[in-house]
Amino acid sequence: MRRLVERTALVLRDLAGEFVHLGESLGRAAARPGTGVWPDGVSYTLHRLTEPAEITEALFDTTTVAVDEIISTHPGPVPADGTLGEELERTRYARRRGVVVRSLYGECYFKSPNGAKHLRSLSALGVGVRLMGSVPLRIIVSDSLVMFSVPEDDGLVVLRPAVITDAARRVLEHWWITATPLDDLVRLPDAPTPQEQAILRLMAAGVRDDVIAREIGVSIRTLRRSLTALLDKLGAENRFQAGIKAVTRGWL
Repeated sequence: MRRLVERTALVLRDLAGEFVHLGESLGRAAARPGTGVWPDGVSYTLHRLTEPAEITEALFDTTTVAVDEIISTHPGPVPADGTLGEELERTRYARRRGVVVRSLYGECYFKSPNGAKHLRSLSALGVGVRLMGSVPLRIIVSDSLVMFSVPEDDGLVVLRPAVITDAARRVLEHWWITATPLDDLVRLPDAPTPQEQAILRLMAAGVRDDVIAREIGVSIRTLRRSLTALLDKLGAENRFQAGIKAVTRGWL
């Protein structure tokens, strides 16, 4: 358990640094709208959009300029069907051009019939869809372009310095790792079996595999098969990630 806590603390410390850097960068940019150079020599362009037509055009531009990948967050609430339809069309256009698209949604989308239908439509287009309990703000990273807004603000800020793009992408990658894939929510039961929960609890406590096997009354080979199946079930690549995902789902 101590090792798990220490490793988690390191991850969170690094992530906190990224959030501080991103917040400072966004704050400096918001204070200097237009085009210019920050004191550290980084050039930028920033535009704040408030008109619905401007925002719609800017969102479509993200799919037009993207060459490699678009990764975005969607905090909710679930918008009207027309807005969802526009998002689906933009995404379809990007996917036809071979752009990788990954999207993080708040759980409110999965709990809404229209939202859940939208997520399934995106998944059918080959979009990577994951869900988080709470998504604090809207961020769109399209190659070197960043857009962001907060739930209480209807506007959209368009920002272009690479330093912001890199910081935003690192934060989004951490969220992506800890979020739950849509397929897991559709496919998996709501709770682990008693044996799976015992394995997770002992694993999180740092107990050795041979001791875990004795505790649950199976051979070491059977335990390791069970561990592999449990990682697959959680959509985790390693035990540390499995521990984070189990906590996120309330399994620990």
